[in-house]
Amino acid sequence: METVLVTGGAGFIGSNLCGALLGQGYRVVCVDDFSGDLYDPKFKREHLNSLSNNDNFVLYENNISDLDALRNIFAKEKPDYVAHLAARANVRNAVKDPYPYVDVNVTGTLNVLELCRDFEVKNVVVASSGSVYGDNPHVPWREDEGADKPVSPYGATKRASELLAYTYHRNFGLNVTCLRYFNAYGENNRPDLVPYIWTEALLTHKEIEISGDGSRKRDYTYVGDVVEATILAIKKPLGFEIINIGNSHPISLKELLTVFEKMTGVTAQVKSRPSNSISAEITYADISKARKLLDWEPKVGIEEGIEKLVSWFKENRVKDPL
Repeated sequence: METVLVTGGAGFIGSNLCGALLGQGYRVVCVDDFSGDLYDPKFKREHLNSLSNNDNFVLYENNISDLDALRNIFAKEKPDYVAHLAARANVRNAVKDPYPYVDVNVTGTLNVLELCRDFEVKNVVVASSGSVYGDNPHVPWREDEGADKPVSPYGATKRASELLAYTYHRNFGLNVTCLRYFNAYGENNRPDLVPYIWTEALLTHKEIEISGDGSRKRDYTYVGDVVEATILAIKKPLGFEIINIGNSHPISLKELLTVFEKMTGVTAQVKSRPSNSISAEITYADISKARKLLDWEPKVGIEEGIEKLVSWFKENRVKDPL
């Protein structure tokens, strides 16, 4: 049985990935410190409730910035593969206080890469982000587009992680695939993201805020599709590659709200607020490379995905949804 070490394994995408890997017969080592600036740690612990009794699941509560602690985990568990998803991930908070983002997203990534080299890990998948493209108006975004003008320190740290990953491939022959995730949503959704916020508001009949005139578009990608792409990347060493993982069908906030109203059966009470200057007008992934190298295609459309999110929310977050 091969072992996959997943950093950030108690988070949104990470917890879904851990469950899927266990379902495919892998032994999973989850590393997460249950901290961060996004949501209550109890939610992360709830994400792992269904996994904790699995004999092939091991949890370590450690911060990836602690090199010595992380080295001890690698030495004990000797992972065959690593999926590095741990990160500080709130774009706006990164602007207010960038230091934790550099500590975790850059230094933490360096620690992971160094240990993957030392312990001869077969293949490493690093979670990057569509945020590296900044507010580039030339869409859809391709991996060979310039990614040197991110609009937040978060995007800058993700780009730095990609560059560090390349140096470990170039100098040490480490197999690393960086996946640029686009606007993931779904089960175990981060509470700071629009899909979660709107689901909660609609199901509890609270007001929804929508930025600007609602025309800003996002490439919302169902978490199950993101997880599938990640597992395909884990299984297929490619030397060094950067690959977009998105639905490749951006929709406006207005269109998204219409989907939410349909899936919840609730008409939204909407209040407009000014757009944030660090937000891109559109995120839009060209996924030709993912199709070619991973044989991956998103399977879940926005209506089906939001329906899954709403069902999960009713079961796990709202005791008496209206």
